[in-house]
Amino acid sequence: MIDTWIVFSRFLHYSATLVLFGLVLFPLYAYPRGGLDGVSKRNRMLATSWSLSLLVLISGVFWFVGVAANMVDASVGWETARLVLTETAYGALSLMRLGIVAAVICVTALIAVRPMHGLDGLLAALSAALVASLAGTGHTQVEDGPARLGHMFADALHLVAAGAWLGGLVFLLYLAATSLHSNSPERRRLEACNAAIRFSRMGYLAVGTIVASGLVNSWFLVGPIANLVETDYGRLLLIKIAFFAAMVGLAGINRLYVVPMLANPAVSAYEDFGLRRLRLHVLLEQCLGLAIILIVGLLGTMEPPVNISNP
Repeated sequence: MIDTWIVFSRFLHYSATLVLFGLVLFPLYAYPRGGLDGVSKRNRMLATSWSLSLLVLISGVFWFVGVAANMVDASVGWETARLVLTETAYGALSLMRLGIVAAVICVTALIAVRPMHGLDGLLAALSAALVASLAGTGHTQVEDGPARLGHMFADALHLVAAGAWLGGLVFLLYLAATSLHSNSPERRRLEACNAAIRFSRMGYLAVGTIVASGLVNSWFLVGPIANLVETDYGRLLLIKIAFFAAMVGLAGINRLYVVPMLANPAVSAYEDFGLRRLRLHVLLEQCLGLAIILIVGLLGTMEPPVNISNP
């Protein structure tokens, strides 16, 4: 029961944290000259960011309760919570992350009151720190010394790159959907096209980072390649890799087929088809991404093959 609680709360927390970062990062590279254009679009992004930050806070509390209960093998009261917060490394990390979430909420409120480009960058930096701090939990704490630092660094890069991709997909889906119901479809189509091109450029960096850091993480956790097929952990990891490959395939189709269709005036008659295809592919990528996060939650409750073979 506790494991189910931890998996679900961790899934919510990871999903909200990763999407929050990618969402606030998106305007910084998709609209580099002046941020988001349009009050409605900015307000929508701020409202979504606010909701996500609250979900990060609430799911983080539930995750903490589940981990604390697992530590003491009993229900968690105020005294138990205080001891975990003040006497364990996980508690110290939880307090630090709580402070970052509070800062994210405050900066989001400031941007809503008085928009400033510098605050947009600060919000993205705080959200990135919130994502990277997730590397301080779970299996990265098994090693000691330089090995632990190396594993945490690789995992932090892995998470930041994943967040940039998943959160950016949310904004791209919004642009594709609104373009289909716009009073000025040509302008909206070009906006969605340009945003998709800039997103794909960021995506190259994100995919490369995810692959490289994923290999490092696997070296720490999986060990010999045979463990991928001989252990439950390895087989679940293979499913995760397959889902990731499917996401990359959909992204490649968007970049090589759908986006050129939207960008070419000669095929403007098919712009609705292109936007609908972009919307479908982005939605499928999001579903695959959420499935990967769920797998990450399950993997976090399992013993890595390296620990099993090297007790």
